[in-house]
Amino acid sequence: MDALRAGVVTYREGYLKTLDEWGTRFADLAATGGKSVIWGAGSKGVSFLTNLGTDDIAYAVDINPTKHGFFMAGTGQEIVGPEFLAEYDPELVVVMNPIYVDEIGSQLSGMGLSPTLRAV
Repeated sequence: MDALRAGVVTYREGYLKTLDEWGTRFADLAATGGKSVIWGAGSKGVSFLTNLGTDDIAYAVDINPTKHGFFMAGTGQEIVGPEFLAEYDPELVVVMNPIYVDEIGSQLSGMGLSPTLRAV
């Protein structure tokens, strides 16, 4: 039972530390006028934004055109297509599914963009 209790404590501490690190990253960027987006408006994106609880992210990018013009459940970020980023020019793109980082990086590069890419 002690091992289980210790595991729960360790998990909670790690979870809170991770939330703090992401929140600080977004807040610091916003404080300097920088812009962040998440890429992935599915359940992982909803969960990430809901747990994070930040107002420093205005948009969620998704390749599914049926989601464009709608808003993230619970947090309200507008869902946009990748082409929106050519104008918005974010400094940070947080990818909800790490297997797509290279593909998304290529898309962004093709638009002449070079934001920092991070995966959750």
